[in-house]
Amino acid sequence: MPNRWWPTIRLHTLLDSMTRLAVAFLLAVLCAASAPAQSSPPVAAELVNVVVTNELADRVERRKWMYVIEKQDGKQTLTEKQVETKEGPLYRLLAIDGRPLNPGQRQQDDARIDRLLRDPSEQAKVKRAQDEDEQKLEMLMHLMPDAFLYDYDSAEGNLVEVKFRPNPNYYPSTYEARVVHSLAGTILIDSQQKRLVKLSGQLTSSVEFGYGLLGRIDNGGTVEIGRAEVGPLQWKTALINIQLSGHLVLFKTISKQEYEIRSDFRAVPDDLSLSQANELTVSRLSVQ
Repeated sequence: MPNRWWPTIRLHTLLDSMTRLAVAFLLAVLCAASAPAQSSPPVAAELVNVVVTNELADRVERRKWMYVIEKQDGKQTLTEKQVETKEGPLYRLLAIDGRPLNPGQRQQDDARIDRLLRDPSEQAKVKRAQDEDEQKLEMLMHLMPDAFLYDYDSAEGNLVEVKFRPNPNYYPSTYEARVVHSLAGTILIDSQQKRLVKLSGQLTSSVEFGYGLLGRIDNGGTVEIGRAEVGPLQWKTALINIQLSGHLVLFKTISKQEYEIRSDFRAVPDDLSLSQANELTVSRLSVQ
């Protein structure tokens, strides 16, 4: 593909990966609230460096999970069962707008899964997309200690709320970092386990590409992420709410609107294959 299309492709990629970028940001700033609100907070960069090290070490284990996803897709609400495997994720559609699939819809979804299981190139594509997301997340986590300033806001029980805002002395070098660096908002922390409960952020300024000639992401876009404890000292993302909009070249309107609720987390073997994941979703489907 000619190099002149690179900025447009990068902007599409940016919007599609905002969910993982937001999660990367969340995981990187948890320790900013590890002390009680009335205490003199330690240097934020030192705390963030510690949590980045801990999160990266935890991610090496790559525990696998099965869970239910309820998400918005246009005007429809889709319910899916997703299983993480060593070969990438596999999902099965369970319901549309709260109604189980009819025979035709079930046949269509079965055919989609069958194509994935039979096509090594499609499997490689799914796995590659997952690996690229992981690499982007880890790269951005290394940037987070310097990207934001933090202030303790309030505390109730073991929950601590922290305000965050862009660090004016940080100069992002990539599109992804520029968007994340434009966020400001609050982080709710479980101070006992030092884990994130919820983040709410809003873009404080528009993010332009090529001085606005190539495109922009509009001011006011929001990011909301919720985390839940799914096992002893094990946390997973349970809420994703991304609402971004902007324009590409030639005044083409773009949007990234993603709303997902994840629940019913169940651990699965770390060496699970796609075929085994498919059998697991079929068995779960039969008992519903």
